[in-house]
Amino acid sequence: MKTDNTRRSGTARPRRATTVSERAEKEATRAKPSQTDAALDLIRSKIIDLSLQPGSRIDEPLLIKKFKLGRTPAREAMSRLVAEGLVNIVPNRGGTYVRGLGFQEIGEVVAAQQLAESILAQLCRFEDTTLVGDLEAIQERYVREVEQRAYLGITSVNEEFHLRMHRTIGNSFFFEFAQSTHRQVRRLLVLIYKMEETEQNLLDGQFEMNLDEHRQIIEAIRNRDRARLKELLPAHARQAQQRLLRLLSSKTIEPLSLDLRSLSLTETA
Repeated sequence: MKTDNTRRSGTARPRRATTVSERAEKEATRAKPSQTDAALDLIRSKIIDLSLQPGSRIDEPLLIKKFKLGRTPAREAMSRLVAEGLVNIVPNRGGTYVRGLGFQEIGEVVAAQQLAESILAQLCRFEDTTLVGDLEAIQERYVREVEQRAYLGITSVNEEFHLRMHRTIGNSFFFEFAQSTHRQVRRLLVLIYKMEETEQNLLDGQFEMNLDEHRQIIEAIRNRDRARLKELLPAHARQAQQRLLRLLSSKTIEPLSLDLRSLSLTETA
């Protein structure tokens, strides 16, 4: 006597096997970003690389006209940029603007970065068995970006390097703070790189220092050396502040001397 399972299997229609090309197409469809995501990535990149200048106005009509967005994707992109802290709503100026990068903002970014990295040094979990391998892989990509002097790529991979360590903490509030901070750090670093371009040897030396400090951070994690990590990460974060101070102190004006005797002046009573 046939069982129920046998009867069901005998009458069931065979399922057609999914081909490799169909699976690949489904994967591509799932991976394909939405119009809003693609636009957000593009606009965020232009804010970070300073193509959209700090303090410049940015609104839905601009996104629709310049980035060819529909009204709904433009509105969604603006909302997310505001949430990320890259764009500010300024009611008394009647609009939204790319977040400034003046002295006050720079000071806030520097302080936030040092706080984030100090927290990371204390709470980074050495028990994460894939951490060292992941950091080494990220570092390889960082080296390639540095070789190409691609500022946007350099800052993107640098952010990935630090956030990979932050993920080990397992605290979503800390991570969101670190992620928001590093987005602002990227803008600051691009600004510094562009200022340092006039002194190529200085810029080259700074990149070498960054690479070496990343290697030391990986080694400290490999050795589970908490004391060393507490030294390295805050010092690494202070680099931006020290570089800015050096750049500003070098922008001096020589004493101005005027020889008025060389001018033909008519004395008046």
